[in-house]
Amino acid sequence: RGPRRVVVYNPPVVNAELGIRASYIKTAVRLTSDLVNANVSTLVFGQSRNNVEVMLKYLREKLVEQKRDPEVVYAYRGGYLPEQRRAIERSLRDGTIRCVVATNALELGIDIGSLDAVVCAGYPGSIAGLWQRFGRSGRRGNESLALLVTSSAPLDQYLAGVPQTLLSAEAEQARI
Repeated sequence: RGPRRVVVYNPPVVNAELGIRASYIKTAVRLTSDLVNANVSTLVFGQSRNNVEVMLKYLREKLVEQKRDPEVVYAYRGGYLPEQRRAIERSLRDGTIRCVVATNALELGIDIGSLDAVVCAGYPGSIAGLWQRFGRSGRRGNESLALLVTSSAPLDQYLAGVPQTLLSAEAEQARI
């Protein structure tokens, strides 16, 4: 793999009195649309099927506003038929699709070609899971971007406060 830039983005506080931050979903969509507009092949991970569908809708709407083709963005999640998933994987590899919004169904084991950026909308709950996601980009030796957009959840906010933890912590051990 090539060099990787790891960025933790903490959305701004929109209501200081209540401690409410801007939506991490909408923030991830905004940052992803910038990447798509810059022709950066991108994979966006959502925390749930619902989040994936919402992000896909927002991202396509944003691309239409910017007079870009919304068909360069697709969703990928469990529940799709195998032929649908294979078609998306093929289109991502050949560059027809520039961005895929996915659940953890794309975390590992599927060859989707060379990606330049991974955006995680929220911390997936483990260092191992985060690095599995980040590891989907930069596989062909090019520089890549690994971007974590934190939610308001306490663990996300802890990581936003001490992001070096992500670089220094070891992956959790799986015990059976």
